[in-house]
Amino acid sequence: MTVRYLPVAGEDRCLVAYAIGKRTGTAVVRNRIRRRLRPLVDELALTGTLPSGALLVSAAAPVAAAPFDDVRRHLGQAVARAVGADRP
Repeated sequence: MTVRYLPVAGEDRCLVAYAIGKRTGTAVVRNRIRRRLRPLVDELALTGTLPSGALLVSAAAPVAAAPFDDVRRHLGQAVARAVGADRP
């Protein structure tokens, strides 16, 4: 799982997009991955972990079957790395 962050001037909320490529699997698998990631991103937003700006979340096929707690942990780490890499 990877997350890319782009600060957006004048934006006070976090915009999130999901990039799940066709090589990941069928439409069912790709949609399952998105459905698993959305509540976790919402959870991060409620805790104030998401910065204002734009995030692009990419995930591979193992996310569809991984335990939910593992996906939560990996997403949190990926967001922290993406945001930390952008800041000096």
